[in-house]
Amino acid sequence: MNIDLKNKIVLITGGATGLGKGMAIALANSNAKVIVTSRNFKDIKSISKHKSGNIFGYNLDVTKSAQLERLYKNIKKKYKKVDILINNVGHTLNVKDPFTEIKDWKRVMDLNFFTSVNVINKFISDMKKKNWGRIINITSIAGIEISGPSTFNASKAALTAYTRSVGRQLAIEKRNIVMTAVAPGIIATERGHWNKKTIKSAHARNYLKNRTALGRFGTIDEFTGIIVFLSSEKASFFHGAIIQPDGGQSRQYMTFNYL
Repeated sequence: MNIDLKNKIVLITGGATGLGKGMAIALANSNAKVIVTSRNFKDIKSISKHKSGNIFGYNLDVTKSAQLERLYKNIKKKYKKVDILINNVGHTLNVKDPFTEIKDWKRVMDLNFFTSVNVINKFISDMKKKNWGRIINITSIAGIEISGPSTFNASKAALTAYTRSVGRQLAIEKRNIVMTAVAPGIIATERGHWNKKTIKSAHARNYLKNRTALGRFGTIDEFTGIIVFLSSEKASFFHGAIIQPDGGQSRQYMTFNYL
């Protein structure tokens, strides 16, 4: 399937490393102009040098309202619009205790859920005016089943439910604006939790044996194809869809043959 995203403007939050970087490159190679944000200046500088010439970095923190407003104004001035919005910012923040204080719950929820809502609220009006848009929220299988710290699970579950609900509402109000979520399983990235060092550990071997169907990690290339598709005109029937590229890892609908 050949997908050409020429004349489309993409915004990826947290798009300079890991899955975000993979998505940015895949979309740029599909001829889209891709804007990425990151709090790390070196990462922004590096990805902006991509050979396609279609990736443009902004060194800022979208979790801060003032910086998000500045980004919005800069994009409106230079690019006029955002056609495709990908919310990729997220992390456990190393909060692992399910009985942690509310302030820690709020930090995780703010990063993984409310930041995406804020970014969507900032750009959705322009999408409605031109009656076209694609919004892709990067969640996790942790938002669908128990797979990680409780705080992270709950925040990703909130984003997943939000996507399903608001995606359906958009189908009613503005059928050419499609909101979806992609909930990946374990995918190895350069500097992610599963990287070149950790995937060789005993912990990784046990995880693959006990938790996965394929017995291996996914690759960025196996992940980005669905992102390009969901960014295109061809995704016009996917309102509120939750896609799980996880190699059979998730078990929420698992059945067992006891015979």
